[in-house]
Amino acid sequence: MTGGLETGKFICLAAGGTGGHVFPALAVAERLQAEGHTTLLFTDGRGARMVTGVPQTIIAAASPFQQGLLRRLRALLLLSGGAVKSLLQLVMRRPAAMIGFGGYPSFPPLLTAALLRIPTMVHEQNAYLGRANKMLAGRAGHLALSWQQTANLPQDVNCFTGGMPVRQAFFNIKPNSIALDAPLQLTVLGGSLGAGIFADLLPEAIAALPASIRSRLRLTQQCRPEQLDNLRATYRELRVSATVEPFFDDIPDILANSHLVISRAGASSVAELAAAGRAAILVPLPSAMDDHQTANAHQLANIGGGLCRSEAELDAVSLAADISTLFGDGEQLAQMGHNARKLAMPDAAKAIADYALALGDNNSQQPTHGISGGQS
Repeated sequence: MTGGLETGKFICLAAGGTGGHVFPALAVAERLQAEGHTTLLFTDGRGARMVTGVPQTIIAAASPFQQGLLRRLRALLLLSGGAVKSLLQLVMRRPAAMIGFGGYPSFPPLLTAALLRIPTMVHEQNAYLGRANKMLAGRAGHLALSWQQTANLPQDVNCFTGGMPVRQAFFNIKPNSIALDAPLQLTVLGGSLGAGIFADLLPEAIAALPASIRSRLRLTQQCRPEQLDNLRATYRELRVSATVEPFFDDIPDILANSHLVISRAGASSVAELAAAGRAAILVPLPSAMDDHQTANAHQLANIGGGLCRSEAELDAVSLAADISTLFGDGEQLAQMGHNARKLAMPDAAKAIADYALALGDNNSQQPTHGISGGQS
């Protein structure tokens, strides 16, 4: 069922309010819209702020696993309200298929769609299947994986490797080599919530760099809002050219100008680095559920596309050593970027969109297409 699909289908998507869930959903929605289909994204207020160009319905949601009875009861009420709103939407206009991308706001629409016998699938962004998506996949019956080597898979669900959907702008980025005596562009990203450890360690690490590197450094850093003023003042004292903001909405442009990236290892971040072909120092978030960020980071590190550094072992001295080594060897940096791009899957959004459309065409058969590798 890979060809001959009719155009003009209505496909719903659901994603929680962090970039790691919302951005893959947007990539698939954009692909569907480009092929003439209509989409609707279910998300929460946080997710809505990241969305442009895709129709959306905002539903309230919260984790039912919070500490405290009142918080758990409130979360259950919000999820119940989200289920009612989802039911009304899906009954008024029944979609051909529903795709869930994770996060608690995806629970109500995904479970409601499954109860209404709407063809439903779940996309797992990480290299370790999380508990929430494992439960949802059991209801949906179809699970799209980002990585071939994904752990904790269920036995009774149709799985296929669709890849990690990334917006086309990241694939359009060209290699960026270091010219003799030219500026060295270092980019530091901390995910949609920022990363406090980078704000704590990076100024000291930069101060420890050789003068020959520090004088050429151009820094772009994401931080938490409460760290902004202090970081800007610190870099002024160090006489480092730095752009520091709590959020950047032009990540493709920033990566296009970058030579080296320091980042958390969320699935979207790793996939965007691979698509852009940028070398990275990845520091997995230690509190991530099931330590999935370490599994993500190893996807890139194992092919020589980046370094994986444990937060527990990271300090300013070791970080300065990594930065100095990589900026001191432009050929190694370029090779790491080339290696990273081997992990990219430019057809991921199409593969997942096609699978969902095939589900909508004939729910009695299992779609068979997918993708199995990256670029060479």
